[in-house]
Amino acid sequence: MKALPRVVLTSFRSVVFISGLTLLALGLTDCATRRIKKEQQVSGRIRKEQQVTGRIKKEQQVTGIPQPDRWREFVARADRGEIEEVSDGPEEREIPFHGVSPRGGAVLAAHARAATQSDVFSGAFRLEAKTSYATRKTEKLTQVDALMGSLPTDMQVTQMHHELVTKDKNHQNHEPRIDLETRNVTVKAWLYWVGHQADNDFHLVLGDTSELTSTTVFMNSEVSGLPPARPTQPPFVDLRRKLRQLIADNANKKGAFVTPVPVQITGSLLWDGEHRNPNNVGPKKPVDIRPTKAWEIHPISDLK
Repeated sequence: MKALPRVVLTSFRSVVFISGLTLLALGLTDCATRRIKKEQQVSGRIRKEQQVTGRIKKEQQVTGIPQPDRWREFVARADRGEIEEVSDGPEEREIPFHGVSPRGGAVLAAHARAATQSDVFSGAFRLEAKTSYATRKTEKLTQVDALMGSLPTDMQVTQMHHELVTKDKNHQNHEPRIDLETRNVTVKAWLYWVGHQADNDFHLVLGDTSELTSTTVFMNSEVSGLPPARPTQPPFVDLRRKLRQLIADNANKKGAFVTPVPVQITGSLLWDGEHRNPNNVGPKKPVDIRPTKAWEIHPISDLK
C-alpha cells in the first residue's frame, strides 16, 4: 500500500487532535455544568434551611430570667378556675370554647355561626371610640416594649386629659379620640392570655418575650364587641371568628396558653381610663401579667 502523502497525514492528525480537544472540552463543560447545578441545589437547600432557621429565631425572643415554673403554675391554676383578674364588668364571662382541644373544627364552626346580638358591644364607656378605627396610615411594625415605652404614663394622660376618665350620671363617656389615639400601629408579640369580658370585648394580653421572664413587658389589646349600630360591619365579625380559630388551634387552659402564641396585631391605639393604674387590666394572680399602662390596641383590625 502506497504511503499517504505527508500533507494528508498531517491534516488527518490535526483533525484527530482537534476532535479530541473538542470532546475533552465538551466533557469538561458537562462536568462543570453538573457541578454548578449540584452546588446550586446544595446552596438552595442551605438557603431554605437558613430561612427556616430565621423563622424559628423570629419566633423566639427571650430577655431577662426565664420563669417556666411560674407560667406552668399560672396555666394549671387557670385550668382550675383560680385566676384573679381585673375585668371590665362585675362578672367575668365564661368562654365555652377555651377548653376545645386543638383542631376542634366542628365545635368551632358552631361558634362561628353564632355571631348574633350576644356579640354586640354592651359597654357604656367610650363606646364610639372602642367600636371604630382611627384613620391615619398604619405605622411600621414595632415591638410591645418599644411601643409601651414611648407612650405617656397613666398619671400624665389623666392630668392632660381628665375628660377621658369622667362619667356622666348614667356612667357613660362619649369622648372622641385624642391625638395619640388616632394612631394605627402593628406589633409583633406573643399572646399569653385571652379573656371574654362582660361588655363582649375579648382581652388579649400580649408580651414582648416568647416565654415568661423577669422582664417581660405586657400590653392589652382587644377584639371589640360588634358595633351596636352596625353589628355586621367588617372586620368585627371576622376578627371574632379568627380569634376563636386561634384559641382552638393552640393548647390553652381557659384562655391561658400553654406556650405563648406568636402573633402580629394591628389596630388603633386607645387609652382606656377604666384600666388606668391601679386597676390595670388582666390577670394579677398567681402571676401578674397586667400591663403597667392603660394604653391598648383597641379595637384590633387585623390578627395574624
